Amino acid sequence: MKPLLSRFTLLQQWAGATLLAILPLLVAVSYAAVALQEQTRSQRQLVQRMDALASHSAALADTLREMVRSARQYQLLRDPSFLALYGHKREALRTHGGALQGLLAEDGRGDRLLADIAVTADEVHQLLAAVPALTSEQLTEPLRRLVALGDHLTQNVDRLRGAAVQEGEANFSRIFEQLLLFTMLALPGTLLLLIIGTYRVSRPIWRLSQAIRALGQQQWQTPIAISGPADLVALGDNLEWMRQQVEASDRQKNAFIQHVTHELKTPLAAIIEAGNLLRDGVPAPPRVEQLPVLEILTANARNLNNLIQQLLNYNAVSHGLVTHCAAVDIRQLCENCRHSLAAAEPDKVVGWSLAGDGDQVHSDPRLLEMIVRNLLGNAFQFCSSPGVIEVEWRLLDDGWRLRVTDNGPGIDSDELEAIFTPFYKGRTGLRHRVPKNGIGLAIVKDSVALLKGSIRVVSTPGQGATFELHFPLQRADQGL
Repeated sequence: MKPLLSRFTLLQQWAGATLLAILPLLVAVSYAAVALQEQTRSQRQLVQRMDALASHSAALADTLREMVRSARQYQLLRDPSFLALYGHKREALRTHGGALQGLLAEDGRGDRLLADIAVTADEVHQLLAAVPALTSEQLTEPLRRLVALGDHLTQNVDRLRGAAVQEGEANFSRIFEQLLLFTMLALPGTLLLLIIGTYRVSRPIWRLSQAIRALGQQQWQTPIAISGPADLVALGDNLEWMRQQVEASDRQKNAFIQHVTHELKTPLAAIIEAGNLLRDGVPAPPRVEQLPVLEILTANARNLNNLIQQLLNYNAVSHGLVTHCAAVDIRQLCENCRHSLAAAEPDKVVGWSLAGDGDQVHSDPRLLEMIVRNLLGNAFQFCSSPGVIEVEWRLLDDGWRLRVTDNGPGIDSDELEAIFTPFYKGRTGLRHRVPKNGIGLAIVKDSVALLKGSIRVVSTPGQGATFELHFPLQRADQGL
């Protein structure tokens, strides 16, 4: 059964990863909105309560002042209307006191002050009504106490208002700190989820890119298996089908090359042997006019034999020839190649310079021989007559270096990468009519890659070319 995520396309998974990544921020914003709304509501209620508290407190203070004034006027004038006015104000005092008592329900001190004010107001009223000849000294103490209680109540209300304002500011600061902390926690979560989502979505794309790159580099043996979005999985299945087709075609090509080269070598060997017999005078010495024809036959047979061998070599190195490191006498190898090239074209005048650190290097003998023979053969073909070919090898701290330089026509800058393509002959060979098959440098490149080395070409048109190869350090008993 396919995983759940594999049922969705790349776009759907990307949209889901984006929504999941911004989820912490959405939660933080929602919490901020709810918290701010609650704080606004609480502040509105607090403002309304403080306004009502201030209003009733001020009204109660005014009522107390009027009650004190009415009591003193009645004590002086003994007019019953002032006593009635005091009683009316006392009722108003009860009304404001009841309202304040509801607003001061959580403050015990305020409740006690309101009760004391009510008791004192009743005491004054009883004195005014019960004592006909009430003196100023008898009325002063309860009125003073009534005024003091009113002042204390006003101060208590002011204190409560200040505390309420401070509490509101503290609540707002607490909510702000909580929002800041939640946001700081949400941002890393969002970033982490975004990274995870991006990785899960981009990983199949990267694997698909690597699979395409592997196909471009002719690595056809590794199966392609892409997991992830449904559309990329389908694309990976198509690439796997294409890889199987290419691999089958490559096997058929290799089999064809092996069969053809094997079938060609047998009659070609007979042709070369027959040419050698004719040149040696078997069964009869050749006539003078037949010698050029015999040379043409021998030379072309030799070229065809070299081409077949190059095809076999290229087929071997392009499919990962098993390597084994050993000590190789590179000077002797270069000398053998020089003698072979000189014997093939005795009329060509070329000066050779072979120099290096000692005579031995550590490498795979078969691969190094193919490298040296193709580089020297390439330089010999392009070298003018007279010409100069320089071969140098140097031991380095991290390996050793081989450099081959000729004074031929050189290579155009736009062809430096293409010269390693199989069967590429280039414009230089066409202009100078150099016989080439276009496989030698491809064999060199693949052989260097099998030896885990690198190759660099420096060339100026008209001034020759230099091939510089760098190989890592290997022991004589070490495989590559």
